[in-house]
Amino acid sequence: MTIGSIITQTFFQPKWGVDRIPSLEGKVAIVTGASGGLGKVTALELARKDAHVFRVGRSEAKTQAVLDNIKRETGSSKVEMLLADFLDLPTVEAAADKFLARGLPLDILVNNAGIMDAPFELSKQGIESQFAVNHFAMVVFTMRLLPAIKESKSARIVNLSSNKHEAVGCKGVNFANLNSETKYDKIMRYCETSLASIYFTTQLQKRLDEIGADRVYVNAVHPGLIKATLFCPHKKTAPPAIAEALYGNLVLDAERSSLTQLYVAADPEIEAKQYRGRYFVPFAALGRPKSIAKDDTFAAKTWEWTQEILQKHFRPDWSWAAAGL
Repeated sequence: MTIGSIITQTFFQPKWGVDRIPSLEGKVAIVTGASGGLGKVTALELARKDAHVFRVGRSEAKTQAVLDNIKRETGSSKVEMLLADFLDLPTVEAAADKFLARGLPLDILVNNAGIMDAPFELSKQGIESQFAVNHFAMVVFTMRLLPAIKESKSARIVNLSSNKHEAVGCKGVNFANLNSETKYDKIMRYCETSLASIYFTTQLQKRLDEIGADRVYVNAVHPGLIKATLFCPHKKTAPPAIAEALYGNLVLDAERSSLTQLYVAADPEIEAKQYRGRYFVPFAALGRPKSIAKDDTFAAKTWEWTQEILQKHFRPDWSWAAAGL
């Protein structure tokens, strides 16, 4: 994070607020990672604007508690739960299938779920956990939902990324060492997943445009430095004075850090200005991703690698074509 961006998000009030979101009556939204933090606030604000909101969480009890709180705060009865463990891809597909069975179009998909700087661990399918949650589960969930997204008159897909992608070197994502514990760098791995999210965004938009699905707007979001459970690993090792500075002064609460993804998910300006395959930063502003994030060759390689990994670790028949592209 640059000094300029730290100053911006610490000392300047956002020029965009949730009051700019129009009525979402008749719109259907799904928010992943909605049991707390950014996802909880995002789901709350979409429900407040009368969207029919499906919240995706791993824990039924925790997800239900948040769901009940949103209902009380908004007075909306159109808030439902989908359960999925993003470290277990069959549950991700099952959650998508449960939604598809309702026969509803999907107007807003906020891929908010993510983990950061996690100790080395493999998912149930044998994929390193940060890539499993932040990239592969997001891909599987989105592609499974694509038929409902295409049914929308105008759909938004919002993929959470991070400015941490800027730390990835000129060789891009380290494909060869995905599941190597001895070569695992938890901080760099998170940076790589952030880059992969941008690649997924730009490549998905490109391919949707190619098949004429021009009513779907796919964009990536860097929410800022967030005071949330995603950052808890740092608290265990940082000296108290540094931790207080980081978590007391230079971070955003969930209400402010959710503003950019809410803007991309619901503001009419996205369509009016035809923002497609773009990268947004706090607060509700177009960002400039690092040059490697705009490299079509690396993006295409990551797209193909994603298919290869899913075929190897998830289902041999999984492919972009079978998923609808």
